[in-house]
Amino acid sequence: MKKKIAVCGNGWNYDTLHEALLGIREYAEKEDFDIFVFLSFASYSEHKTLMQGELNIYKLMDPKEYDGIIVFSTALNSVETVISICKEAKECGVPVVSIGMELDGISSVCVSNDEGMRELVEHLIEKHNVKRVTYIGGTPDHVDSMARLDVTRKTLEAHGLKLDDADIKYGKWTSRYTYMAVDEVCDSENGLPDAFICANDIMAMAACTELESKGYLVPQDVIVTGFDNCRDGKDFYPALSTVEQNYREIGYKACRIIFDELCGNKETVRELVNSRFACGESCGCKGEKDYAAMHIAYCRKLFKKNSDAKLLEQNERGMQQWLADTPSYSALKETLSRHYLNSHQFEGKGFYICINKEYFEDVMLSEKELWAKGKSSGIETLIALKDDKIIEDAKVNAVTIVPEYCKNEGEQHIYFVMPMHYFENNYGYVVLTDFTYLTNENMLYPYMEKLQQSIRLMRTNLRLRTLHDRDQLTGLYNRFGYENKALLLYRESIEKKTDMMVMFVDINYMKNINDVFGHLHGDNAIRTVAAAIKANVSNDAVPVRFGGDEFLIIEHDCDRAKAEQIRRGILEYLEEKNSEKSAPYDISVSIGFTVTDPVDHPDVGLSEYIRDADRLMYEIKKEMHKKNDRRKA
Repeated sequence: MKKKIAVCGNGWNYDTLHEALLGIREYAEKEDFDIFVFLSFASYSEHKTLMQGELNIYKLMDPKEYDGIIVFSTALNSVETVISICKEAKECGVPVVSIGMELDGISSVCVSNDEGMRELVEHLIEKHNVKRVTYIGGTPDHVDSMARLDVTRKTLEAHGLKLDDADIKYGKWTSRYTYMAVDEVCDSENGLPDAFICANDIMAMAACTELESKGYLVPQDVIVTGFDNCRDGKDFYPALSTVEQNYREIGYKACRIIFDELCGNKETVRELVNSRFACGESCGCKGEKDYAAMHIAYCRKLFKKNSDAKLLEQNERGMQQWLADTPSYSALKETLSRHYLNSHQFEGKGFYICINKEYFEDVMLSEKELWAKGKSSGIETLIALKDDKIIEDAKVNAVTIVPEYCKNEGEQHIYFVMPMHYFENNYGYVVLTDFTYLTNENMLYPYMEKLQQSIRLMRTNLRLRTLHDRDQLTGLYNRFGYENKALLLYRESIEKKTDMMVMFVDINYMKNINDVFGHLHGDNAIRTVAAAIKANVSNDAVPVRFGGDEFLIIEHDCDRAKAEQIRRGILEYLEEKNSEKSAPYDISVSIGFTVTDPVDHPDVGLSEYIRDADRLMYEIKKEMHKKNDRRKA
C-alpha cells in the first residue's frame, strides 16, 4: 500500500467536508494513511473559464498514486468531472467511493434526504400551520436539489396541500441568485408564502437577509428553513431550522469501503446514512439547543475573529505591495520566503506554493501557451515552509504533490491542495498541511483569491517591464534594458570579484542587404543574428540590441576561454544558417570582446570596457573589408 487516500471536495461545502474529514481521519488513525484533499471552488455562478481553472486541480491527481479515492460527487458542481475521476480510477484498478451520488459500478455512501426533509416539512405543517411554501432549490438538475424538492412536494400532498410550479425557485446554491429569487417572490402578486424551504443553509441565510432588507422579519413574518446544519447557520440569528446530515459517519464509512475493497471485497457497495430534522429558531421555535448562549458566545469571539481577519488582510496587503515591485523570479522566491518565515500564524507549520517556473521566467508566454505544454513543462517549489523553517530547493513533482513528501509510519497528515490559475489556465497550486486557522475558520477562498491576485499583479508588472526593456524585433534587451540589467550585473561582478565578458557584435554589409533586398530582409538578418546570440549565451546573460545592426553582450562569470567559445558559437550558428540557403545572401558578423578585471582594475567603468570591445570589433571589421577588397581586385 502507498498509505495515501485522495479526497476530491469543494471549498464552498467546507463545513460538511470538514465533518467528513474528521470521520476519514478517524479511520486513518486505524490504518495509518495520509489524506490528500484536492479542493476547488468551482461554482455554478462563476464564469465557465474560471470554473474550469478550479476544476483542473483534479487533473493534477494521479489515481495510481493513491490506495483509494473519495469523491464528493454532489459537491463538485460538475457531473462530467465526477464521472471522469471515477472512470479513470476504475480503469487504474483503484478503489473509488462516491459520496452523495450513485453511479454505475461505483461504490457510494449517500445521505437519505427523505427522513430529515419529511420531518422538517411535517413540523412546519403540524406545528406552525404552514399552508403555502416556496421551495428554493440549488439547480434544477442537481440530484440533491431534486430529491429534496420531491420529498417536500410529497409531504405537502400527504397533508392535502400543493406545491405550485410558480412557487419553485432556484438559487444555484449561492447567495446572489437566492436574493433574486426572494425578490421575485416578494414582488409577485401572490405575496409572501408562509415559509421558504431552502435546499441548503447558505440560501436560507441569504433568504433571511434579503427578506429583512425588504422589511420582513424571520420568523415573525415568514418562516425560513435550510438544509445541512452548517456552523454559520447555528451562529446565525435566528439560528436556522434545518436538516442535519451525519457527514462524520459518511466519511468513516467511505474509508471502510475502500479498505474492504483493498482486502478483497470487489462488490459495489451502497451505503445510506439517514438525515434528521434539527429544530432551530427560524421556524418560530426555541430550538433544540440553548441558542441564546450560543449567540452570546459567538459575539464574544467576534472581536478576536475580526482582529485575526484584519491581521491576515494586513499580511496579504504587505505581501502584495512587496511583490508589485519584485524584479525577477529569484527575487520572488526571496521575497516570499522572507514574508512567510516571519508571518505564517494563519498558514500553519506546513505550507507550500508549487509553481511552473516558466510562468515567470518567460513572462511573454501566455497562460494558454503555458497550459498547453501540460505537466511535461514541470513544476518546482516556490515556497516550502515546514516546522517554522524555509526549506531551500525542496524537490517536488506531479507525483509527490507535496515537496519532499515522505510517509512517516505512525503519523497521519491531511494535505489540502488548491489550484492557482488565471481563468481556465493553471500555473501552480498551494498546499496546506493539517487543520489550520484558514481551514478551521473557512477562510480558504478569500486567502487563495488574494494570493493569486498578488502573484498575477507581480507577473503583469514583469511583463510591462519586459515590454519596456525589450527590443520588439529581436526580443533582446533595448537601451532601457541595458540600463536596468547590464549596469546591475557589472556592479555584482565587482562586488563578487568575478570576470565578466563584454562583447560587441556588428552585422557585415547590412546596408547592402537593405539596399539590394529590402528592409524586410534586413529585419530577417537582424533576427537571425539575435537568434545566434541567444543560442550561445546563458540565461543570466544580458544580450542587447545596442543600435540598428549592433549588438552588445554582457555575460557574467566568464573568462577569455568561455568568451572565445561564445564567439565561435555565434559564427558557427550563422554558417549553418547560411548553408541552408534560406535567404539570397549570407549573413556574417564582426565580433570583438574584452574581459573585465575586477580584482586589479575595480575602478574601470563598464562604458570603458564597451569602448574597448567596440574598438576591437571595428578592427576586425576593417581587416575583413580589406581582405574582401583585395579579393575583388
